Amino acid sequence: MPAHDEGVRASERGARVIGNAAPLMPAGLGPEQVAFLGESAANEVFVQVLCWPTIPAAWSMLAEAAAAMRVVRRGLSMSAGTAGTSWVQCVAPQLSRPLERESGAAESTLATLIGRLPVRFATAVVEQGANQRQSSDAVRYRSLFAGCLTGYDTCLKASRQNAARVIIAPGHGKVKNDLRAAVYAQMLPHMDGAERLEAMKLAFWPTGTPPLPMEVAQLAASAVSRHLQEPTQFNPLYEMVRAHLAPPSQSHAPRQESGRR
Repeated sequence: MPAHDEGVRASERGARVIGNAAPLMPAGLGPEQVAFLGESAANEVFVQVLCWPTIPAAWSMLAEAAAAMRVVRRGLSMSAGTAGTSWVQCVAPQLSRPLERESGAAESTLATLIGRLPVRFATAVVEQGANQRQSSDAVRYRSLFAGCLTGYDTCLKASRQNAARVIIAPGHGKVKNDLRAAVYAQMLPHMDGAERLEAMKLAFWPTGTPPLPMEVAQLAASAVSRHLQEPTQFNPLYEMVRAHLAPPSQSHAPRQESGRR
């Protein structure tokens, strides 16, 4: 398969649209019409990041950059020492594989690679107390979706671009996926930018190797989460996300989830 088709072809094979009988990828759907969600959580602080391309070639460029890095790093890794499994390897195994023997350089190398791509990010952060009821999961999902989509819509409005047709999120099993899908479908028509966003479908990636753009979204979410836990620690991937953040500028200070929405 050509490198430029890797991201979207993988999306066509693996994602499942919930609550929509239409084909997964309608005829004529371009790579710029597929966005990805990344997620991370630590100490009851939940982070969600929406990542989307700003030009049709963005996911092609990602696949080509990853392939080039594999070629360049192949010779270097032969002589390097063995490194332990890092958080980057856990979150983005495909992108980080060429760097597995260079753990000290992995974060900065991937930050540089992703930072050169024509992509943008919108983030949402929710803090949920450990003593809150399980029923507050729906409230948390609503806050995370709303936060990301508000930043996304603001960027679309400013750039006069059309919204993606599909958002692909990590799958978490039928029960959680069904709840997230129901929350998404319920809140989307009430967004301020509903006329721009209403055609977007939510899909979930099943078990198995995710496409490279999803690894980018997962890296971004994990980088924001790590910054929230240790704000004084140098975090090149977080700085990259911040540089590509959609307006308006969003604070990454955790906020308490009220559970009253």
